[in-house]
Amino acid sequence: MQNKENQLVNSFHHYFVLTMENLKIILQTTSRMTVFRKLKHLPYKTSYSHCGKYYTIDSIANYDNNGIWSYNQIYFSEYGTLKNTVLHSIEKSSGGFTSSELEEFLKVPVYNTVLDLWKNRKIRREQIAKKYVYLSAKEGDTQFDLRKQDTIKNNMFAKDVSDEYLTLFMSLLNEKQKRLFAGYESIKIGYRGDKIISQKTGLNIKTVSRGRKEMLNEDIDIEKIRKAGAGRPSLKKTKKS
Repeated sequence: MQNKENQLVNSFHHYFVLTMENLKIILQTTSRMTVFRKLKHLPYKTSYSHCGKYYTIDSIANYDNNGIWSYNQIYFSEYGTLKNTVLHSIEKSSGGFTSSELEEFLKVPVYNTVLDLWKNRKIRREQIAKKYVYLSAKEGDTQFDLRKQDTIKNNMFAKDVSDEYLTLFMSLLNEKQKRLFAGYESIKIGYRGDKIISQKTGLNIKTVSRGRKEMLNEDIDIEKIRKAGAGRPSLKKTKKS
């Protein structure tokens, strides 16, 4: 028996990751039960990716700070199954996870897993900005408060950056281009669009309204920036007769 276990350990250290078929060949058996009887004497792990197709042992897996180890895009967890890995990841997080954040982090689909954990009350779920955030059953209140604070900060930062680039963009346009751009943005918003765009761009609300009407009526003369007679008077003096 010890020779078979040593043979398994040596094979793992040589190949790092093995499938059930590999293990059967190494142990010269056709029985899965025989393989599992040998494996149970080792600290082994099944991959949480690839439907648990791959096996390794803890002495090989170099888990990171999150308890994750990957080899050739095959993922293993210090916590074993995908369900346990998701549960521990959520419990250890500062502000919970959305399913898309978990998928980016764990590199596998998790929607059904988090849904099952939530339905069985292993985790909590709250909604922020049209997205569900999955939280610890015990520390969910603290996580949710931190998530809300981060969301507010991120939105404020995004708004600041957006306004900065809008100001720069508007400075590159001439008078008519500004008016038409503002009118176009007002059309996209719809109700109260003129007022909202006026506040964002600093243009007079009547200017935004005029640009919107020009866009809707397709009353645009590309060749003319201003109508005749419009704009500042010329600074050039005329001779007296």
